Amino acid sequence: MKFKLLKEKNFSLLMFGKITSLIGSYMQSFALSLFVLSTTGSATKFASILAVSLIPGLIVSPISGVIVDWFYRKNILIFLDLASGVVVSIFAIIYFITGEMSLINIYILVITLSLISTLDNPTLQTIIPTITKKEDLVEANALNSLLMAIGNVISPAIAALVYGSFGLKGVFIVNAITFFVSAISEIFLVIPRNIKSKGKLSLNKFASEFKDGIGFILKKRDIINIVSLAVILNFALGSFTIGSAYISKIILEVSDIQYGIVDTFAVAGMILATFIVGRLSKKYSLGKNLYGSLIISSVLLSGYAIVALKPLVAIENSIFYLYLLMLIITLTMCIFIGIANTLLSSGIQSIVPLEFLGRVSTVVSTGCMIASPLSSMVYGYLFDKISVSSIFLISSGIMIIAMLLFRKSLLKINLEEEKKEGKCEVDAEPV
Repeated sequence: MKFKLLKEKNFSLLMFGKITSLIGSYMQSFALSLFVLSTTGSATKFASILAVSLIPGLIVSPISGVIVDWFYRKNILIFLDLASGVVVSIFAIIYFITGEMSLINIYILVITLSLISTLDNPTLQTIIPTITKKEDLVEANALNSLLMAIGNVISPAIAALVYGSFGLKGVFIVNAITFFVSAISEIFLVIPRNIKSKGKLSLNKFASEFKDGIGFILKKRDIINIVSLAVILNFALGSFTIGSAYISKIILEVSDIQYGIVDTFAVAGMILATFIVGRLSKKYSLGKNLYGSLIISSVLLSGYAIVALKPLVAIENSIFYLYLLMLIITLTMCIFIGIANTLLSSGIQSIVPLEFLGRVSTVVSTGCMIASPLSSMVYGYLFDKISVSSIFLISSGIMIIAMLLFRKSLLKINLEEEKKEGKCEVDAEPV
């Protein structure tokens, strides 16, 4: 991995700003979960907070891409962090004055921050290719994924320390500070302005830009294929998200600590992926790496069917070995999923012109956001109705069939061609 990218002022400032605000956000989410569960004792109410946090993204995300493609992206980043800092500060003051945080106020806080953050990821995805050389694009996305994973790992520990020492008020204050620090660091970014000046944004122009973005996607078979593949895979992997918990607690009946180790192995896999993806990108084309990593992930998912196989579970002293097998599968599969995620981001950034990148990124994220809750509902129902092993074999089959269908389009994606020719050409014929 090219850690030397962090020596470049623009990239290091961008990463510093994002990791700072991310740690604050993760920390607050963790603390709010503890607060709600401890004050209400209701898992349903806690789950409802997670659900409402997704709603703004589903509604706003499709049109947020127009804003990202229209306005100066540096200013968007600064505004988002300042707005988030102000919102958190207001709720900190309310909580300090009243001494309580009602469920309604938590809903309002979560929804408001979710609306603001809807613009954050597509903005980041469009900035990375503007400040990074083409040959470093995969490494830059890998570093971004690594820092986000590190933030995800250390945030709960920080949250537990702050929440345990100072309560929810302390968490709000620290989170607000992280947003303001992030905004200050982003002031010093030097980011190229959008490719062309579009004048003032009006309702008609907004509608026209949105229509142009959708039209651009519909005309590009390669982009449609990537979006479709991302949605299908995100849906199929819902079996892994739900199934890992189901196998751990219901079938193998391991302890909470042992289940926590499964999650730790998953995060470790994602982190290891960021170190591996750079080397793979030097040996093979982006398309071949993406296809290979997804095929391997698909096959590994079927390994969960072995772990959940009732005849094996019934064998005396088999639980320990099945649990070890589960850890190995989880670690290995998350390595390849992490590689695929990094390559998918790089592929979209390389294929899509910068003036459309914000809109295309939000379409991909919206599709995945829709697929996630739908997948949870479907697989939640299936786990209660049919054998667990069958579910994983079906999910693995869905992924493998999808990969075979989209094989041609994926294999033609090549960053090396883009470096030589100045653009990345992908065959537009349907798969």
